[in-house]
Amino acid sequence: MNLLREIDTAGAPGDYLFARVRCRRAKLAFGGHGAGSADPHQALKTEQAWVYVQLNQRLRRRLLPFFEYSGLGTLILALRFLSAGDPAAMATQLQFSLLHPQVRKILLNAGQVTPVIRQFEQLLTGSYPFFAGLTQQFLRQGPGGLEQKLLGGCLQQGVSRSRSPALRQMLIYLLDMRNLQALYKHLRWQIPTPPPLLEGGAIELGRYEKIWSARDMDPLMALIQKKAGGKGDPEAIGVEDFLFQGLTTGLRRAGRDPLQEGLVLDYLWRCQLAARNRGLRLATSSAQEQRTLTEVPR
Repeated sequence: MNLLREIDTAGAPGDYLFARVRCRRAKLAFGGHGAGSADPHQALKTEQAWVYVQLNQRLRRRLLPFFEYSGLGTLILALRFLSAGDPAAMATQLQFSLLHPQVRKILLNAGQVTPVIRQFEQLLTGSYPFFAGLTQQFLRQGPGGLEQKLLGGCLQQGVSRSRSPALRQMLIYLLDMRNLQALYKHLRWQIPTPPPLLEGGAIELGRYEKIWSARDMDPLMALIQKKAGGKGDPEAIGVEDFLFQGLTTGLRRAGRDPLQEGLVLDYLWRCQLAARNRGLRLATSSAQEQRTLTEVPR
């Protein structure tokens, strides 16, 4: 079984699709497409679904690993809410998602999280070998281990199977980014166990292992700067945001050609960043309002 729902329509002709995406990308720069939505993440899912349906069969096959990676993110969030006993929040996550109807049905009819994970392992391992052993991983390491196994495995599979050079470079960057962040967190918080590292990136595992053995943050910061192609202090900006800047630069470069799939990836990434940034602003505004309401007048 596939993770995402099947699309039977032929999709739009390539030139027409690229023209539509260019228009939507320009509108996004001026606050369009979900800027007024109460939930920016739902707006993001809606836009991803629009692109997925509009793609012709050839482009859909070439860009499929991107949508699978995004769909796994939705699945992981749904499982987290299910584990926390919040089915309403889980159902909200599933709205407008591209997940296969059977995947959605299993989640919506679920009781306990472990049997659901076991069921997904049985159904999806054939198409996604990294689902094998998922139940044991969850029981041993919890939601964090599940996320590492699924997203890491999806990136590795996407890199090996991708037919799109632009997408392959994006997935390699994301894979390297996960390794860099894992090493940074282990050094920053002085975690005694080695960080979980994924093979298949552009940075050899030996470089991470050497930094880990020395417990030296300076060469890691230099490696992060080199990967992102940026200057400045990654910790001052935030390591994740610093690395995101590098990915954004690469995708904007790939999106300059108006008639290539790099344009679609650039647009989808801009939508994702816009949703993330707006979500952070809304969370900050909500927290400020709560503080104001709880202040005791003098």
